[in-house]
Amino acid sequence: MGHHAEPPMASWESTYPIMRCGYPYISAQCDRLGSNLFSSRLLLKKTLFMRGEEAAALFYDEARFTRVNAAPRRLKKTLFGEGAVQGLDGQAHRQRKALFLSLMSQPRIDALMQWVEQYWQSHLTLWQPQASITLLDEFHQLLCRAACAWCGIPLHQAEVPDMTNKLVLMVEGGAAIGPKHWASRRARRQAENALQALVSQYRQGRHDIDPSLPLAAFADFQEANGKVLPSHTVAVELINVIRPIVAVARYMVFAVMALHEYPHCLDKLKHPGAGRYRQHFIQEVRRYYPFFPFLAARVKTDFTWQGYRFKRGRQAILDLYGTNHDAQRWASPDQFYPERFENEPQAFHRFAMIPQGGSEHATQHRCPGEWITVALINWAIEKFAQQVRYDLPPQDLTIDLNVVPARPRSGLIITNVRPIDPLSVTTEENG
Repeated sequence: MGHHAEPPMASWESTYPIMRCGYPYISAQCDRLGSNLFSSRLLLKKTLFMRGEEAAALFYDEARFTRVNAAPRRLKKTLFGEGAVQGLDGQAHRQRKALFLSLMSQPRIDALMQWVEQYWQSHLTLWQPQASITLLDEFHQLLCRAACAWCGIPLHQAEVPDMTNKLVLMVEGGAAIGPKHWASRRARRQAENALQALVSQYRQGRHDIDPSLPLAAFADFQEANGKVLPSHTVAVELINVIRPIVAVARYMVFAVMALHEYPHCLDKLKHPGAGRYRQHFIQEVRRYYPFFPFLAARVKTDFTWQGYRFKRGRQAILDLYGTNHDAQRWASPDQFYPERFENEPQAFHRFAMIPQGGSEHATQHRCPGEWITVALINWAIEKFAQQVRYDLPPQDLTIDLNVVPARPRSGLIITNVRPIDPLSVTTEENG
């Protein structure tokens, strides 16, 4: 291999194969080529595809990669929104990111979980007489209600299904092509317009909300130049708070599925003093099950890495799912095994365990909602391992990795939901 070789080429164009194969595509090409780096095209743009812990550490090197104009336009129009924090770099990114991080303090997370608990109680009452419920759909609505209340966005009961549907469409339609993609764009536009109107009302003093809530915090936020954000950008960023919370419904459903698929794990979780094991279980749910497939950046400056040439301006894609399942890093990566985290110091996860991005939260593009994700998965385990009984009728729980974002096919249908009488069971309260 020459000192400045081009990375091996997988194929001339990867857009169709990646849409057909979904999560396993990048890893399959890496394995075939015997390289954690290869080149191809994505939406006709020359692209470098990267997998693994070392590649992730490189991808987060701010001197070599930038996020500005990195996300494909179709994702900006659906998933992230125009002008969002994901597309900023340097000082502007750090300032806006600090605003997001201020929402992730323990008291703020506790406040969100109180809303989740409140709406859970009302949902549980509604579920009991029903023949069956689809847990993914129910979690989507529950999280939409809780996230909006937590942000200071008034949402009447009658508006919940429509708002939920819009947020789910943004998550599911971002990578789609055709009608679903256009529906996703329309959903974002409508949600942005509604929130923009709300921000304008707040700025005119016509919407009285607690100034510590996200709607007020984003509307009052001043950038380095002393100017407040345009109301459209505030709307975009508010959606970037509530949309990912709604997306965590998938992880919650995967966690409940894991309780069934691995009964020995459920036994361990029920054991008094299982707090540490529960943390490992949550991490393994996040590592093992498919969530967000990959991230995009652009090469900032020419450089060489492991003998390969990286050219300025080239699009780069980091394989999140493949890195979490990289056999060079994880023993038996395709087995669900929470115990693997017993000997894994948390610091080593920065680039190996990246279901929601890698590196640091404060300075880099790692998802600030990671702590909320962990809290919500923990909450779902608490409910479904300890506090409710239910039946799981025969159904198709296959997770099709060709579909992005992935979900169990049935959405996890449960029947006969009823609370466990706390007096009949002694449980330990120590998450």
